[in-house]
Amino acid sequence: MALFGETGIGNFGNEASLVAGIHLLEGTGARPVAVAQRCADVVAEHGIEAVDIRRPGPLRHGFTSLTGRFADVLHLGAVVRSVDAVIVPGTGIFEGRGVRPRGIPFSLFWLAAWSRWWRRPLLLLSVGVDDAGTRGVNWFFARVLAWSDLVTVRDEESARAVAALGVRREVLVVPDLVLGREPVNAPTPPNGARTDPLVAVGVMDWGGTERDADREVYTGRSVALVRALLDAGIRVRVVIGEDLDDRVAAEVVRRVRAADPGAAVEQGAGRTVEEVARSLAGCHAVVAARYHNLVAAVSEGVPVVATGYSHKQSSLVASYGPADRAHDRDTYDAAEIVAQVREILRDHPAESARVRDVAARDRLAVRDQDARVRTWLGLRAPDQVVA
Repeated sequence: MALFGETGIGNFGNEASLVAGIHLLEGTGARPVAVAQRCADVVAEHGIEAVDIRRPGPLRHGFTSLTGRFADVLHLGAVVRSVDAVIVPGTGIFEGRGVRPRGIPFSLFWLAAWSRWWRRPLLLLSVGVDDAGTRGVNWFFARVLAWSDLVTVRDEESARAVAALGVRREVLVVPDLVLGREPVNAPTPPNGARTDPLVAVGVMDWGGTERDADREVYTGRSVALVRALLDAGIRVRVVIGEDLDDRVAAEVVRRVRAADPGAAVEQGAGRTVEEVARSLAGCHAVVAARYHNLVAAVSEGVPVVATGYSHKQSSLVASYGPADRAHDRDTYDAAEIVAQVREILRDHPAESARVRDVAARDRLAVRDQDARVRTWLGLRAPDQVVA
């Protein structure tokens, strides 16, 4: 079974979604093969077979770029032919903001085309979708969504985006696959919220798609947010959701400590969603930009405030608490966020209990989807013993 995605690139949410895909196939007799961007990293982290999305080879320029594209198409065709089914396990792979048509949209298109040609089932499970891409990106996305054998999306906004792309088909809403994970931390003691509160702040870096000046503005705003929380008597743990976020996190902690060497701020550990989730032990709330930082938090029963950049953060927040706790990454007001964190701390036991209840519901929905997919693919149940 092929598990296609943007994996091996240091994005914690993408890797956790691949883990969910691997878990879906565990004990069924099916062999997972990751179709990834960086195979060596996927093999090292997950211990499964992996093949490249693109045909491996030297850097391409001019004419070699065109011939390389043709080779990529044939390569994907061979990969699809070699498997029994193709699964795209979660992630925001159908989100078009800042995406070029010749990248992942091009690969997805040919993945779907070859799946139809070789009559291999193509399943898109709990994917994130928007219609914010260019005309070319949206055209590729629409074809893939229309040609797939099964499509589920992770929130209602994604379902609306599928329709906005002109795709007329049944689309089910099933929570993000990573919400199927089991919590690893014990609930934070109720009295902790009144005596020694701890809040995790998740920061991000757009990488090569963001200008240095914009990154500097965002870093400064993050420093101001951390200082505002500290001034309110709240300890802060800065966390990340992708490898490239590290420099922003380190700079935020450095600047806060430079102004106040005794500041109760630290940088959390974690290079996977599971590790980030463990680093949230003892936290009473999470204020984060990246979607899967928020997912890690709610799956651990920790209330959240989002400083996000798309509908996926606001949709998640609205499922787990008041919708007005979702803010824009570039325009949020630090004082308003501190006020909302204080609101969480005032009634922390009830806030946390509500999050745990919703997380349990979402966990069950993901597991139910896993069972339906196994049945649909004709796979045996994980606990079914073969004589």
